[in-house]
Amino acid sequence: MKEFKELVEIVTILRSDKGCPWDRAQRIDDLKRYLLEEVYELIDAIEGKKEEEIKEELGDVFLILTSMAHIYKEKGKFHIGEVLKGISRKLIERHPHVFSSKRLETKEEVLKHWIKMKADKKKRVSLRQRLPKNAPSLLLAYIFFKECFSLGNPPEKEKIISEIEEELEKIKRGNQHSLINLVWKVSQLSFFYHIDLENELRKKVLSCAEEVKYSSPPK
Repeated sequence: MKEFKELVEIVTILRSDKGCPWDRAQRIDDLKRYLLEEVYELIDAIEGKKEEEIKEELGDVFLILTSMAHIYKEKGKFHIGEVLKGISRKLIERHPHVFSSKRLETKEEVLKHWIKMKADKKKRVSLRQRLPKNAPSLLLAYIFFKECFSLGNPPEKEKIISEIEEELEKIKRGNQHSLINLVWKVSQLSFFYHIDLENELRKKVLSCAEEVKYSSPPK
């Protein structure tokens, strides 16, 4: 696509000796922070259903990713063509029910196949090796429960509810350490109800914050 090629060429110029001092100064650690900011801004635009903003924020994310790939090219590690080739090959490998003769009829079967295939290919021994350790904790918990469910180790909903009640009783008796166990159990329960706890809690906080007014506007 000529538009993507043009973006790559612009980034190359900006990073060159004749380009922009600010762009040349950026490093991967800088871009990691920008990427997080842009992803959150993209999510805000998607939730606001603002198509023009979505289009703009998608462009910003593409820019950060293209810049990251270019920095690794400068280091002699890989170039963006290898990145794109790699993801294309991965998509084909992960969809044998589309690109070959393997039969996977339901989304649950597909997910189970993906998890097993990725674990085998990456030689994972434990689930800890799969988890993105820098993810927000509630999102991390959701990924954990999703993997456990797909591996055939789902917890029982009734048992979780009973354990939540037990932790609440411990908290009433002054056991502060039970708070983390309570959050853990609530995270488990949210998975059964298909609730994105990370996102829903964020919405709740922002909604409640709207109701809290300063006695006098900040100067």
